[in-house]
Amino acid sequence: MDILKLASILKQYEDIHAALPLDAGLRYVDVARLLRPVLQRPPASYRLSVPERLPLRVHEFFKQCFVLSDDVGKLVWDVMKEFIWALPSYTPSEELACRTRHIQLFLEHGFTHGIGNLSNYNSLCRMIDIHTGVYNLGPPRHHCIDPGCCESLEADGQSRQRDLKEPVSHPITVFTKEFGAVPGYTTSLYCRKCLTRYYPNYFVHHNATKRTYYPRKDIHFIQLSQHFYMSDELCELFTMMMVTSWTSATHCATVYNTGLQNQSVRAALPPSWPTSLELDVDDVWNAFFLYALIEDHGDSSTVLELVHNASSQALRLQPALQDRNRKMAGPGQEAWNHACDLCCWVFTDEMGITRSVRSAVTDGVAIGCPCCSVQDCSEPLPTVKHRFCNFHRHLSTTCAVTTCERQVEGGFKTCSLDIHRSIETYSESHGKAMFQLKHRLEKLSTARNKKHGSQRPIQLPLPLDNDSVGDSHDFSEYDANGVCDGKPEAGNRLVRARFGRRRTHNEELCVASCGVILGRVTMFGSEAPNGVRAFWMKLFPTKASIPTVMWHDNNCRIVAMIKNDDDPFLRHYFDGCALPVDVFHFMNKHKETDTACGENCNPLIWGDLLVTEDKQWRFNSSAAEQTNAWMGGYQAMVREMSFDRYEFFLDEIIKRRNRITISELRRKLKSPYSIPREELMQTDPS
Repeated sequence: MDILKLASILKQYEDIHAALPLDAGLRYVDVARLLRPVLQRPPASYRLSVPERLPLRVHEFFKQCFVLSDDVGKLVWDVMKEFIWALPSYTPSEELACRTRHIQLFLEHGFTHGIGNLSNYNSLCRMIDIHTGVYNLGPPRHHCIDPGCCESLEADGQSRQRDLKEPVSHPITVFTKEFGAVPGYTTSLYCRKCLTRYYPNYFVHHNATKRTYYPRKDIHFIQLSQHFYMSDELCELFTMMMVTSWTSATHCATVYNTGLQNQSVRAALPPSWPTSLELDVDDVWNAFFLYALIEDHGDSSTVLELVHNASSQALRLQPALQDRNRKMAGPGQEAWNHACDLCCWVFTDEMGITRSVRSAVTDGVAIGCPCCSVQDCSEPLPTVKHRFCNFHRHLSTTCAVTTCERQVEGGFKTCSLDIHRSIETYSESHGKAMFQLKHRLEKLSTARNKKHGSQRPIQLPLPLDNDSVGDSHDFSEYDANGVCDGKPEAGNRLVRARFGRRRTHNEELCVASCGVILGRVTMFGSEAPNGVRAFWMKLFPTKASIPTVMWHDNNCRIVAMIKNDDDPFLRHYFDGCALPVDVFHFMNKHKETDTACGENCNPLIWGDLLVTEDKQWRFNSSAAEQTNAWMGGYQAMVREMSFDRYEFFLDEIIKRRNRITISELRRKLKSPYSIPREELMQTDPS
């Protein structure tokens, strides 16, 4: 900004100079530049001239901000408008800095003319078509982007883009990182030719069922619902809180409402704004998923489309989440082709040929998402509260005893057999907190009495109330003797029942020895050797993509299964890959008498895994165990998620964590890089 020129303009008019000294003139210019997008609506986009007069509401706003009379306020704009309009538009960082400096002006004077007053909001909308909030959000462009909507200019025969008309505005709450929750307005515009309405994040054709989002660079405030927006910076903050410190959506909302609100801003907020200024849990989750989708499509230069007339944001997002989940399956992670000095050893052999040894570790971590109660069924549940998927829902009327096929009686989950009904009765009582506490106390009493040779029970200061209900036991199994928590000494139990939902068995992770996660899969029933092999084959769909070394704590069983497979393709798929048991499990969990394990999976079989000079292992074979400690921290956050959200959430936090890990590797000079995917995806010529 040319401050000398501004000072010269102000000095030319005595009335202006007296009312608006240089520092106030600078603030006037700043505020006018902030309002420039508002002042440009709805004039035609091809008109480059300055608005001759300020809209009444903006004029009154400037008068109160700078204590100007009506005549001086009009004169100031008439004198300074050309200077202001010639200045370049703010960059996002400049706009944020300017808005931070002057937000108090908007809060103190932007709502004094009925803005934010719900009782007269509709009448004001009819009288004045420009609204002044702390944020005024609208489409990134004021013309239709459809080339078929260009208008012809009769004067020179040229065409121009068609201007958008019919502005529709309503009040919103904008959740920001710098100011907390602040009032604002959103405005949509309409193309009368192609019948398309343009909103701040997307556009929708009149008869379309989809909303089409703009490119990522044009979206700075994410629309969470009709009346709530969140800045992309705050979305990023919440995402990183979840990735780095296991912060739940509930805690994100609590921290924001109690700790991140700007108190000076909050004190100046209007008391009766039509939309809530409190962030809730659903807002955080909507922000996380929608922001991740927008970022993902921005990274891949694709267009995000969502259902427009959905009954809820969750249903609107679901198809897009499912689509991204399918893309992430197998080699979908962006760091799938990662390599660095810690997970890849590059050397020159005696023939002068450059070779490499890549190392990855596979292990499972139990987190658990509600799934169908039928073993190994991967079909999603209708809702997280159901016991069976749609395909197996007929089993909900079958007795909960696993060996019984009789139909249940009304109001029960078991059939009429007394032994089966007694198990259900026990399960209901066992779910009550006082029963569990009493059971533990009785066990403690029995142990003490045996130790001291006494049969006298421990005296309780208060009576037990068996009607107090505790936490759910939806994943527990029961038999005629109580909770089924392991195999009894006297053989297998004959009667066993499952009353609640089953949860997925574990998440299987394949982690490079440097800590970068190459891929993930959900194991529904068990971490069986054939399931691990299927995971590997989907993650590494060509022999060229298979790491040279793949550590696993149960590789001895996997190797035995592979050697005995009748299918030649499966039997030889991993011929070029070493499959050792990781060092910790081989030394501590596998018996020395297991000769097959020692002959096939002892890490010392492969000399390249050992650094000769100092007898140290070349690669970290416990990388997956260490990663599991981080992954396990999300158990409480995901336990009630639908499967689509569960998969998407885990893939997204893995992608974000990988970026952090790779940045740290780069800082430590470990030379991280990406192997060209086309090299790894080359099919075996044989």
